[in-house]
Order: sequence, then C-alpha cells, then structure tokens
Amino acid sequence: MTDPAPPPPPPTKAPTKGLSETKVPVVQVLASNIKEVWPSLIHSVKYASFIAIDLELSGLGDRKLLMKKHYTSTSAQRNFQRSVDDRYTAIVEAAKTRSVLALGVSCWRVTRDEPEPEYYVQTYNILLLSRDNYTVEPDALQFLVEHGFDFNKQYKEGVSYTPSTEDMIVFKEKKSPEPIRDLFAAILQAKCPVVTHNGLIDLAFMYQSFYAPLPPTMSIFVADLQDMFKSGILDTKCVAEFLIRETATYLEYLFRKSSKRMRDAVSSGKSHINLSFSEHRAINQWVNYVECFASDVSSGRDLCETFANHGYCKEGKKCPKSHNVDEAIISHDHKSKKHKTEGKVPPIKSKHSNGDAVDTGCHRAGVDAFMTGFIVANYAVYLKAHPKKAKGEEEEKTSSKKSHYQSRDNHMSVTLEENRDIPLPLVLDPCRRAVNCLTLSGKNIPLKVMKSAFVKPSAAHMRQQHEIIKKSAK
Repeated sequence: MTDPAPPPPPPTKAPTKGLSETKVPVVQVLASNIKEVWPSLIHSVKYASFIAIDLELSGLGDRKLLMKKHYTSTSAQRNFQRSVDDRYTAIVEAAKTRSVLALGVSCWRVTRDEPEPEYYVQTYNILLLSRDNYTVEPDALQFLVEHGFDFNKQYKEGVSYTPSTEDMIVFKEKKSPEPIRDLFAAILQAKCPVVTHNGLIDLAFMYQSFYAPLPPTMSIFVADLQDMFKSGILDTKCVAEFLIRETATYLEYLFRKSSKRMRDAVSSGKSHINLSFSEHRAINQWVNYVECFASDVSSGRDLCETFANHGYCKEGKKCPKSHNVDEAIISHDHKSKKHKTEGKVPPIKSKHSNGDAVDTGCHRAGVDAFMTGFIVANYAVYLKAHPKKAKGEEEEKTSSKKSHYQSRDNHMSVTLEENRDIPLPLVLDPCRRAVNCLTLSGKNIPLKVMKSAFVKPSAAHMRQQHEIIKKSAK
C-alpha cells in the first residue's frame, strides 16, 4: 500500500466540552473496506502524539497459571522472578493457541499544550481473522457476545492475518497481503508512546500475532519491548494503581471516574482536556457513533461489591445486585469521605429511562482503545494539578497505607530516574514515573520494561527491525 499524502488539518469546530452529549466516532475496518480506510488509518498513526491500543481475544488460557505465585524461597526477589517467568510461559502458550479477534487503535494528536491540552482523536475498530486454527474459550465467547461482538461478521469480513511461526520472515515480500503487520510496523515507526490498559497480555499477543514468535523468556521479551517502543509504554492500570491510587482499576471504572473528574473540572473552571474528532467525510459510511459518556441511572438495588471492586462477578447478569459502574464510583467516593452508606447511593440523573446499565460500547476493541487514551490524557492533567502525587511525595494519613505504598513508591522513584530520557510529549510528562511499567495482577510492584545488562534482544526482533527499516526506505 502506498504512503499517503500529508494529513489534513484538524477540524475547525470548537473542541468538545459537553461530555454527556458527546458521541465518539469509531471507524469500522473490515476486509471489504481496508483499502479505502487505509490512508486515513496510516495518517492517524503517523501523526499521533500517542496511540492507545486494545485487543479482543478468543481466550487467555489457564487463569491459575497466569496468576501463579511461588513462596518456596526465602528470597522475595527470587520468588518474584519465578512467578513472573511462570506467568510468561502461560502467556506464550495462550498467544500461540488463541487469536486476536479485534484490534482497537485510538490515535491522539496534541493540537495545543497550554493552557489546557487539546486533542484531535481518530479511533478505529479492526475486525481480524487468523489464517491459522485457534482455540475459542466458552467464557470468552459468552462474554464477547454479551457485549455485542458479532462473530458472524468477524468470520465473513475479518481482515486476515497470519500469526508468527519460527520459520517465517514476515516483513519480506509476501504472496498474500498482510495489512495488519504493516500497520503494526507503522505503529513501531510512529515514534510516540503506546498506551494500554493492563497491557502485558495485549503486548504479548500483538508480538506473536503481528511481529515475530515470542522469545523464550520474559527478560528477552522485555528487552525487545524496550527496543521496539523507544518512546515508551504507558499502562493506565499501572498509573491508576501506583500514582493515582484509585479504589478500583478496571477499564470502565477508570474511564467513568475520569469522565466525572472532567465534568467536575469543567463546571468548576479548573484545567481539563478538550477533544475534537475527525469528521471522516471520505469514509463516513463506515463510522459508528458511540455514546461512551452516557451516564447509567440508579438501579435502586444494593451494589454488588465484587463487581464494584473488580469489574467482574461470576454470576454475571444473574446477579441480583447492581452492576452499575457509576453507583460503584459514588459508593467509593462516599466511603473515602467517611460518609455512612448502606450499599445504596443517591439516584443518578440521565436521559436514559430504564434502570439497566447503559450500553457505552465498553469491551469493544475500538471503544476500549478510546477509553484508554481518554484515561491517560485526563490522568496527566490531574497529576499536573497534584504534583506530589506525580512525584510520589503525597503523605498517607494512616500507618497501614504508608506501609502498603512504601515499596511501590521506592520502586517508582527508581523508575523515574530511568525514564528521564524517554521522549514523552509534554502533555504526558506528569505520568513519566509510570512509563515502561506494566501491571502484574496480584503483585505489589510492576514489571519494568527495561533491558538487563546481561540480556540481549532476540534475533527474531533484530531481524524484523531490519526488515521494517529496509521496507520503509523503499
């Protein structure tokens, strides 16, 4: 595919401020329209200030292995490394046997830094279909169907890709086109940060599916990632846990909490981000407009604490308690202010009349990618206004919390020194302490994406880098 002309200027309309009525345009990319959408997609990637990514997967493999811990050694560092290595082995197995069903790419371009950041946002939802056989887990199938994933459409119109194998050199001339591999190469060449949410698994799946066979060890994989993403990786879950210290850190919670903070900032005249969106005139027939910011209404039921804290309840829709994210946020805010509550919270005003959760498009790759970008953009503004949080200098009021956060803060302070030379856009600089840190569920410290002095990047990665550079020079 040919390199497109320079990008069109951002739209002249005023940046979006009224969130409740805002609809986010998401371009649906299919095998039947990728040639028409391709110039816009590559424009967006090439000129992005940062790119937020999300995947929908056919499964994750054995959850117990993904969370495996070791307590046999007296050395905490040895236990940490063994459990990380075990998790990586499970992730590699999952990435080789499961499939990427959809790729969400949300490109955020800064159009103004001061006094308030303005962003021009373009978001794409790409349906994918692996050419190889793969496993689909029943739980993943049910979850995706419940959230609107169309498997019939995926099988009919998914963009084909070939997962990596040991004997393939994927960026050389191919008989079959591989646009998704070309897109991934463009993201690597964009020289801007990549933003994920709980991104370790997504990064591993992208590596295996669109780049090269995963290396044998976590340490080599981390070395490859650092070399691939030279402008850094930001994990919004890591920012939420280690810098903001949110009560819950699942994606929809963080998005709706960030939306609430932004609405409060607008109404009180405080600093906040402004958004504008591409009108996508040339490809408008493939654009869906999603009400990401619509508020849920009060269900009148007791809040399900499991769902409120983790974003998941094993009873699903059969649970008699409320799975309303807005109610969870209000409940947590009340508890943090030491107000007495009994599980029920005040009703939430909304233009929607029923008591069910509003369909905001969450758990669809394109929308989740947009939400991920929105979270990090808002966190950067919040941390700039709260520099002690950004620097890890904020004092906790109780000794238990001081103890809980001490090891995290020490670890993140070291990371800040290591991250000083990473070329972040100015608007994201308040998040610098969390750059190249990935959340490890169940761990009190993150995984650092930093090459060890004793580990070299993999040969497969070095070969792919050479092919990408050679291809781009043509």
